[in-house]
Amino acid sequence: MLHKTAGRLTVLASTALMLVGAVNVGAAQAQAQAPGGPITYSIDFSNPRESDDNNLPEPYGQVVVRAPWDQQTALWEHPDRDINTPTLPRYPLYGGAEHRFVPHPVTEVCAFVGEDDTGINEDDVLADGCLPYTGPGHYTISAEGGSVTVTVYHLG
Repeated sequence: MLHKTAGRLTVLASTALMLVGAVNVGAAQAQAQAPGGPITYSIDFSNPRESDDNNLPEPYGQVVVRAPWDQQTALWEHPDRDINTPTLPRYPLYGGAEHRFVPHPVTEVCAFVGEDDTGINEDDVLADGCLPYTGPGHYTISAEGGSVTVTVYHLG
């Protein structure tokens, strides 16, 4: 009888440890996704091929953060207005950081940004893709014409 009781206790303890392990794995996976909330960030646009009067890019497109289910929140976006696309080497333009509320977990930082060139030049593509979000830091997304660096200072 003592042997059966000890066997049952062993099975019960083993099951409890397995459940605790599953909870810990689930918690670790949940921590890998940023929880959303207020995000503090800045964006730098780089086009080494820019050679007009001011040597600064005229970016258009969008920079977003995405949830695991593809919901996204725009951090910056601007339409292409040909010769009226404004020069913008950084957002916000004069230092500091921007603040926005993100109503979902964040798993990716994405940039789809072109750069307006007029005259004989074709528009450049500065960034076209996404990087996994791993926490505050620099996320540089590149394409053949340059890059966009999103610096996340704080999220959540």
